[in-house]
Amino acid sequence: MIYIDASRYNNTAKRTGVENYSFHLINELVRLKPHGITLISPKKIDLPVKQIIISFPRLWTQVRLSWEILRNKKIDNLFVPSHLLPLAHPANSTITIHDVAFKHHPESYGRLSRWYLDYGARQAVKKANRIIVPSDTTKLDLIHLYKANPDKIAVIPLGFSPSDVKVTVSEAKKIMGKWKLDIGNYFLYLGRIEHKKNTDNLIKAFQVFAHYNKKVKLVLAGFPGRGGTEILRNIPPSVAERIVVTGYVDEKTKEVLLKNALCFIFPSRYEGFGLPLLEAMHAGIPIIASKIPTSYEIAKGNALFFETENPSMLAHLMARVAESGSLREKMVKQHKETLKKYSWKECAEKTLELFN
Repeated sequence: MIYIDASRYNNTAKRTGVENYSFHLINELVRLKPHGITLISPKKIDLPVKQIIISFPRLWTQVRLSWEILRNKKIDNLFVPSHLLPLAHPANSTITIHDVAFKHHPESYGRLSRWYLDYGARQAVKKANRIIVPSDTTKLDLIHLYKANPDKIAVIPLGFSPSDVKVTVSEAKKIMGKWKLDIGNYFLYLGRIEHKKNTDNLIKAFQVFAHYNKKVKLVLAGFPGRGGTEILRNIPPSVAERIVVTGYVDEKTKEVLLKNALCFIFPSRYEGFGLPLLEAMHAGIPIIASKIPTSYEIAKGNALFFETENPSMLAHLMARVAESGSLREKMVKQHKETLKKYSWKECAEKTLELFN
């Protein structure tokens, strides 16, 4: 029996990275092995599988789940899809570490968050029987930064599942009209607005681009992270009216913004994987990405790449994409083939292989 910490399965209406991973992977694991899985969660989950429900107000993983493991000796094979093992855990424990961005860009995290994430990584490297990572980048980080044993690290890429939300024509028009956007007339960025995501250089690049192109806008769809408010405050007045800041967007809005964008820009300085690249490929739009290992691995042949600290290079690529319809058509040709490599079914199958 595989016992899974499902506390991140559906604990927020605004699912982001780890929550999406837990949600999609657990769904697929349950489908593949319904009688070999027990979910442990603070609340009932609408899935046809055995569940242990243990409610607790705070420190659920470290206190309540630890106590359950000490009390319930049947829990001898634990999988934690997030970053932190419970204090008490069986010897046969598997954990997923998505990235160690806090080591590369500590300015994007508070002191307590950095300590907490660093502690979690050290505990996992020391005590987990197996560690799952989504990319070679994270594997190498764990080896170099934490002296992890490479033999117990398994690289299993994330899957991709198209959004199942339905958007009517009138809803799409309303969303586009809210920010006065025209189809195919804006660059789109999805994610937190912060230094780690390189939104500061994206804005600088757009300022250069906007000097020559007076029509195309830039949409920043995401909420400010650490330092994000200052980045937004420093938007040059000359381009302020052409930069649309939406804040957090729901699935319907994200779907509309992706499908109607001129191009998707993924300028991040560091990523453990890069799921938004796959979302852009599914939407069938061109991609410009920073040339970091994870993005290059996923989108090679599907995107134009720039050096992270070179906003002039990014501005040049933005101009190329805006001016050439034939280039845009060429850039999207491989999207469907690339997407076939990333499925939650395959992610779940490879995860189960570790337990078998």
